[in-house]
Amino acid sequence: MRNYILTLLLFSIIGGIPGILYASNAQNWQDVLISGYTGWYLLYWVIFSAIFSAFAAFRRYRDFDKPIKQLSQGANQVANGDFSVYLPAIHDAEHYDYLDILFEDFNLMVSELGSTETLKSNFISNVSHEFKAPLAVIQGYANSLNDDSLSVKERQKYLRAIVEATNNLASLVTNILRLNKLENQNMPTKLSYFDLSRQLADCALQLEPNWEKKEIDFQADLLDHCPILADEDMLAIVWNNLLNNAIKFTPEKGKVSLIQKKQDQGVLISVVDSGIGMESSVIDHVFEQFYQGETSHSNSGNGLGLAMAKKIISLSNGTISVQSKVNLGMTFSVWLPTDQKNDPD
Repeated sequence: MRNYILTLLLFSIIGGIPGILYASNAQNWQDVLISGYTGWYLLYWVIFSAIFSAFAAFRRYRDFDKPIKQLSQGANQVANGDFSVYLPAIHDAEHYDYLDILFEDFNLMVSELGSTETLKSNFISNVSHEFKAPLAVIQGYANSLNDDSLSVKERQKYLRAIVEATNNLASLVTNILRLNKLENQNMPTKLSYFDLSRQLADCALQLEPNWEKKEIDFQADLLDHCPILADEDMLAIVWNNLLNNAIKFTPEKGKVSLIQKKQDQGVLISVVDSGIGMESSVIDHVFEQFYQGETSHSNSGNGLGLAMAKKIISLSNGTISVQSKVNLGMTFSVWLPTDQKNDPD
């Protein structure tokens, strides 16, 4: 706008020069009006007005209409599912204006939408894959039950397999819904003070049949009392997942340790096992949704537990990390603050 005003003033001065010069030599304004030069002066002014109008229209097209048209076309491409759209800046970095900033924000938005769409596609693909396995088991054994020659023992075996597959399917659906709520932070947070040491002990005792069945040497080194302000139900999901994984991936007569100690105005909980461990390339992805680095146990999980655990710990203002070496076991470490204040909001 400032450039347009300056240009108008410039043309006004240039266009007014002949009139000013002629009027200064005239005796009065009546002589100026009846003079034959008035028509020429008006024509001169019209020409300069036309030049200014053309110049202003060109500037408007170049600086506003054309960029807005590019933005409109880009938005239309994105609306049709094309996330490769990129709008280059109109000016160099030293002369950025609001349209350049708008283009930058648009490019950032498209990039984020493209990432979200990719995640959505991967999520749907992974969910479909995870659903196929238990459904195939259910369908296969259900069809086999139609065979009248099956013995009672075989029928019971097939029914147990169907029930197990159904439970896995139900667990998968439940975990997907939980994770979706956590990702969107729609899961209601029920902050309350409770004894974390007692919760850890209870979770370990609930899994006692699992580690006794494999004759695992389970050791717990817990604090006598550890009050903490957090969502008790959500943290229980974390401990159950970490302990279940440790027991699952530890061979018979192996060792699992649950260690709790105070650290940095908080509490550190470590779950250590003597299981198969993981390579560094696997550890980098262990908290991703549906990722299962050890395929021999893929039928006993759905790759959502650690993703949920990380989100829950993050919402609890804590941290979770993992250390591992192949055939030397794994150590999951969770740190939680113990002195955070309750926010009434």
